[in-house]
Formats: sequence, structure tokens, C-alpha cells
Amino acid sequence: MIHREIDLDEESDQILASLAQDYNGDLGKALGDLLHAHQGIEALAEACEEAHRGELLTQKQRAERDLHRGRLTPWEEVKRRHNL
Repeated sequence: MIHREIDLDEESDQILASLAQDYNGDLGKALGDLLHAHQGIEALAEACEEAHRGELLTQKQRAERDLHRGRLTPWEEVKRRHNL
């Protein structure tokens, strides 16, 4: 087991303490599981990006092409059209 000292802001400390209640107050276990969950989420995001690589690339190229052609709609116009 490795011992680390970390500084948290108040809100993060409260969140971690609340989460630790599910681990019988074990902050280390709660934080460890959060880190593993983060790693799993990152792997899932990468897998999704890989699975949709072609579509994402097409969208990126279209956006870049429209940017260079000056065919983008200003945000203020988008808000006006959609009553935002």
C-alpha cells in the first residue's frame, strides 16, 4: 500500500467523504475505485471513438471545410433562430 498526502478543496473533500460512506468510511478505497472507474470510462470513450472514427472524421472535415468557406452560422443567429 502506498501512502500519499493530497490537498483537496472543500467541495471535493465533501464529495469524497460522501462517497466514502459507501465504503464504510474508507477514503482510500473510495478514491481507488474512482480512479479505476475513470480509467474504464477513458477506455470506453476511446473504443467509441475508434468504432465511429470514419463518421467523426467526416464531421471534422465538413466543419473545417465550412469554416474555410465562410459558411458557419454565428452563435447569435443560432440562438435567435431557436429562441434561446
